[in-house]
Amino acid sequence: MKLIILDRDGVINKDSDASIKSADEWIPIKGSIDAITRLSNAGFTVVVATNQSGLARGFFTLDDLDAMHKKMNDLVDKQGGVI
Repeated sequence: MKLIILDRDGVINKDSDASIKSADEWIPIKGSIDAITRLSNAGFTVVVATNQSGLARGFFTLDDLDAMHKKMNDLVDKQGGVI
């Protein structure tokens, strides 16, 4: 298996010192969604490993986190890739 493990904030989406707290604040870095799609289509298994300390600190809820990840997955799916 060819495996790619990516961090989320600052690699796939723009990072913020104040934490990304919602799907609206989750903005992909230019080219990141395309790169994930190309890796996926080239036979790599792409996974995202992310430490979201803002969840534990109460900056956002698990539903908010799910919405952010749904947005990320939907953007990749729309281009024909898989995370």
